Amino acid sequence: MRKNMEFISKNNLDLAQFKNLSAFPELYHGVTTRTGGTSGAPFNGLNLGAHTGDSDEAVLANYEALSRALDFDLQKVVSSHQIHGAEIACVAELPPRTRPFPCAHALEGFDGFITATPGISLMVRVADCVPVILYDPDRKTVAVVHAGWRGTEAGIAKKAAELMVAQYGCAAESILAGIGPSIGPCCYEVGNDVAESFRRALPDCRRVLMQDEQNLYSLDLQEANRQELIQAGLMPGHIEMSWLCTACNLNLFFSHRGEKGKTGRFALIAGLRA
Repeated sequence: MRKNMEFISKNNLDLAQFKNLSAFPELYHGVTTRTGGTSGAPFNGLNLGAHTGDSDEAVLANYEALSRALDFDLQKVVSSHQIHGAEIACVAELPPRTRPFPCAHALEGFDGFITATPGISLMVRVADCVPVILYDPDRKTVAVVHAGWRGTEAGIAKKAAELMVAQYGCAAESILAGIGPSIGPCCYEVGNDVAESFRRALPDCRRVLMQDEQNLYSLDLQEANRQELIQAGLMPGHIEMSWLCTACNLNLFFSHRGEKGKTGRFALIAGLRA
């Protein structure tokens, strides 16, 4: 079931956008789906993961299709080899090219990015982890975050909001957020060690951890990130939720768990118009 996000179709690609962010013409953003693209089975569509077993030619063609759909320069995309951590890069200018096109400006070890520089696109790739976008329309500052359970436990979304305040002069109450599709509690069982770590990290774990009759836990990563953003000072009404489960919507999204590891990656990409 589709919740707050709206789905649009551009150049034969279906993209999801947050309604609370679509009102700002200077900001472009999108969460990709697997609809469209050129990748064959088992990726079936718009795979943006370059190290998934898909052909380089198909992945490149998918990136080119996305850049046309959202009208951004592929040569100015900043991404990273994500490590499920909580490191965030503040990007004032394009870093050196580190790998061949596409996504030539790829860093190492970052799971989030912030920029106030028009023309630079920020991208994180996911296949069950939570994609989070933050935007302050007053300071024209945007951030994107890849939050798996480790990054969520470490508070990466909260850290991104706090960096926007400390480094870019943003006011927390002015920041708007979107929490995108990820594996939902319906499909995400975790062990006692993970459950205990979230009990320590979050005060209201009743909405994050659910325990069944067999004493097994399920984890709601989207709700956990929502709570962390509120801890950072964001207003609850400024946080738009997707509530979409990737494993329950394999027709729309790639899911590592839902497809037993043989799958592609979808992306959250955002930037400021030059």
